[in-house]
Amino acid sequence: MRPEIGTKAASARASVSIAGLWRRRVLAASLWLLAWPMMALAEPGSRTLAPTTEATEASSARVVTMTYLKSAPGKLGQLERYVRANWFAMDKIAVERGLFVSYLWLDTGSDEGPWNAVVMVTYRDAQGFAGIEQEWAGIKAAHREVLIDGARQADLGRVVESREFFERAPFVNVVAAGIPTDEAASDAHSRDESAIREVVGKYFEAGITGSPGLIREAFLPTARIEGLRGEQLVTWSFDEYIRFFNGTPAPGADQVERTITRVMTHGSTATVHLRLRFSPAQALDEQLLLLRIDGRWKIAYKSYTPSP
Repeated sequence: MRPEIGTKAASARASVSIAGLWRRRVLAASLWLLAWPMMALAEPGSRTLAPTTEATEASSARVVTMTYLKSAPGKLGQLERYVRANWFAMDKIAVERGLFVSYLWLDTGSDEGPWNAVVMVTYRDAQGFAGIEQEWAGIKAAHREVLIDGARQADLGRVVESREFFERAPFVNVVAAGIPTDEAASDAHSRDESAIREVVGKYFEAGITGSPGLIREAFLPTARIEGLRGEQLVTWSFDEYIRFFNGTPAPGADQVERTITRVMTHGSTATVHLRLRFSPAQALDEQLLLLRIDGRWKIAYKSYTPSP
């Protein structure tokens, strides 16, 4: 648990259910850690899982906290700026001192849902915050709060709850795993991004050709696809979605402009932002969630909405 956060109990439905509105599902899917083998997921509403004897060794497990946030209406961007100027300013010092491994902000881009942002912090070992409490007190005491447009955290949003997980060795973060060179980390990142772009390329090619084989290569068989048709939510299982790929291209499929606008990786998960432009006046924005399983990247979730 982040030491500066006063948490509140929340129902299991609010904290981990993916049955809510579509805009928070891409984040819910990324936190759907049953598909992320390096995590041991605590059941909703239960107390944090106690590590085994092996997991208590620093070399075999480390704590990862997920802090769920809900912004005030229209304040998500300001809440992110507050977190980066305050929480992450302290976290940066903790990383430099070897107390944390990493920190990360994720959000749904929407005000919808019981939470709409997550802050993930990876500690150095299985002790989590308990192992750095004294050092953290000094970092926190030295920090001076940065206001955002004159607003404090309480004006911009609130913490819904915070949960702890255990990441098991071998760790994805290569620096923490004992590879000291930035070059090694950069090479690993480049390989991952190339592999991710290759998978997205298969998805694009399947859209052009209607090939069911390519779409099966790109997606997990358990993937879900959700989007907005007007104001109506449309959702498909992968078995339902693949029926659109019968080997025959859709009319005008080869005229669609398909662009990757952003690729973000974190360990064994990645998010890819796409834009599909059908005409100067019509386009879709898509988000793909990918998981790396047994060394191969696959699309686990796709969402889409009309581009503004």
